[in-house]
Amino acid sequence: MTWKDSLKALAAEYGIASEYWSIRGTRVEVPQETLVALLGAMGVGDFSLEGLRRNLREAKERRKALAFLTHVLWKRKKKLVLPSGIGAGEAFVLNEDGEVISSFPFSPPALEVVLPEDSPWGYYTLLLSPKGGPEITSLLVFSPHEAYLEDQKIWGVHGALFAVATERSQGIGDLKDLEKLCNIVLELGGKFFGLLPLHLTAKRAPGGASPYLPLSRLLFDPIYLPLEEVSALFPGLSVPVPRDFGDTEDLVDYERVWQRKDSFLRSVFRAFWEKRNGTFAALWNDFQEFTNREKDWLFPSSLYLAIALEKGSNWQKWPLPLQKREERALALFAQEHEYEVLYFSFLQWLMHGFLKRLTAKERILCFDLPVGCAPSGIESWLSQDKMVFSCTVGAPPDDFSPEGQNWGFHPFSPLRMEETRYTDFIALLRMNMRFARFLRLDHIMGLKRLFWIPEGKKAPEGTYVEYPFRKLLAILTLESVRNRITIIGEDLGTVPRFLRSVLRRSSILSTRVFYFERDEHAPRPPEKYPKRSYATLNTHDMPPLAAFLKGDDITTRLALRILTPEEASFLLADREEFIRACFEKLKEWGFLREDGMLPALFRFLVATPSLVVSISIDDLLGSAKQLNLPGTTWEYPNWRHRIFLEPEDFEKRLSYLASLFDLGRRNTGEVREHF
Repeated sequence: MTWKDSLKALAAEYGIASEYWSIRGTRVEVPQETLVALLGAMGVGDFSLEGLRRNLREAKERRKALAFLTHVLWKRKKKLVLPSGIGAGEAFVLNEDGEVISSFPFSPPALEVVLPEDSPWGYYTLLLSPKGGPEITSLLVFSPHEAYLEDQKIWGVHGALFAVATERSQGIGDLKDLEKLCNIVLELGGKFFGLLPLHLTAKRAPGGASPYLPLSRLLFDPIYLPLEEVSALFPGLSVPVPRDFGDTEDLVDYERVWQRKDSFLRSVFRAFWEKRNGTFAALWNDFQEFTNREKDWLFPSSLYLAIALEKGSNWQKWPLPLQKREERALALFAQEHEYEVLYFSFLQWLMHGFLKRLTAKERILCFDLPVGCAPSGIESWLSQDKMVFSCTVGAPPDDFSPEGQNWGFHPFSPLRMEETRYTDFIALLRMNMRFARFLRLDHIMGLKRLFWIPEGKKAPEGTYVEYPFRKLLAILTLESVRNRITIIGEDLGTVPRFLRSVLRRSSILSTRVFYFERDEHAPRPPEKYPKRSYATLNTHDMPPLAAFLKGDDITTRLALRILTPEEASFLLADREEFIRACFEKLKEWGFLREDGMLPALFRFLVATPSLVVSISIDDLLGSAKQLNLPGTTWEYPNWRHRIFLEPEDFEKRLSYLASLFDLGRRNTGEVREHF
């Protein structure tokens, strides 16, 4: 092979695409410099012809070894090829409690694993004990291959909790507001409440970090704690709840809100700490049980926050022993800062307690799981040996972002995911399923591939890197069934054609957005929507209906020079034509009546076969504020807009749509089909 052929072959062995197809169906050849950069990021150092050939041989051997670490079982029986060099011996299969449930002799080159008839879906360990050799273990993922599904068509609402502003709000929407709105949805027959991520984020003045770049996807943000409810937990507490949060302002000031809340919560914790052996002894015991039970993720996360308070929020600038998580340095810091570490654990205890109470009656929440995390946050600190810091993740150019996108977070190494037997992925799913009924996976294509961009390069200079899709999908469907969680995949943008069919067969709902579901200038008829889908008008990256109808998102991007006048003119003309066709078709189909556009579109969604349909709180209240404008950072107040609402008005508006859902179901028939 030539040097170029060897480079491409080595890239392929590492799952790096040397070419891919654009959203328009054109073939894109990846620059050689990109392949070299990504291979270098994965540890390849010698790019001479001989070096490439040697690395190719080693990579193939490594791939074989990694493949044996984890096996997916769709059925109880599977034949496995043994790694080379393993002699005959005895094999044992252990369940999750470490009990041996079967044993049998084996000899090269293969063995057949058979689980007992009554084996439930779950994780098993295959232990090989060769004669005269070391023991070898393999993780067996016994998966149903199909995720859990609701058994009937349901409706609901979705929105950003931070944006909710009520009379009692404390500068930002909180869990008390959420509880009130959830109860209204439930009383009206809704079964779905979709939320933007509630994970812990940085607080930066004057704005805040994106909920899709959290410090950790395992921690919930205590900025959502309702302070008067916290106070009520501790009878006799003499700490006054702060009142002035600037609730008349249109934008969330994360830093100011958190300073006020943090000050109050620290005072509460001080009283809690001082009376832990007296007045609050029972509560303290509950807190200690929580910290012991959740210590694997809670203690290191709380420790990070304590260190960050003293050393700064970017762990890559900490003293080397703390940066590299040297055991002695961390133990010493934890000992000297025990109170501070416990305070941050206390905040998570409160969040878990309120979420548990909120979901005790009936679960309707849909949690949103971001595809990445903040580059200098908790998760990247704890996973620094599993991440590739010389690359970021984004997307190639498409109609939505002609210059491509760079999302700013670092990718996890697919090789390290396999080496660690997916422990982080399993923990991530379990935590985010804990209080939910639905789980939305942002950019679900990331289970199959992610678009890596070398450091310092533009998005078009990146390429796709493959992930162990089959194994990740097996784990996802297994955890979905065990936790009775319906999975929604955000599969917008450049998506491989086969991927949607695989997700559909796995009972994962596809996201279908009305704005995008169109044939030329006209909307697709409702029957074209797949049954296994989540149907909505828009997402947080798109304008709400009121702004969409006026083209505000296009004129805003023109004003910010994201679009040229020519591009804006073309998009406005296209939008005008699409809206004209929408009115025409909605009237023709019998959905557009005297009550306006939003009820017409809700009737349309109800008429689709989609299992879940949802309207945004923004649309319900007629807001024209776009929560996030892709392609901007400080030019636009992303993730800060507030939507002022009265629960009574919210209930009245939602009650009307709920009546349309019931009427629509009587007209179209209840969806109780077993998919």
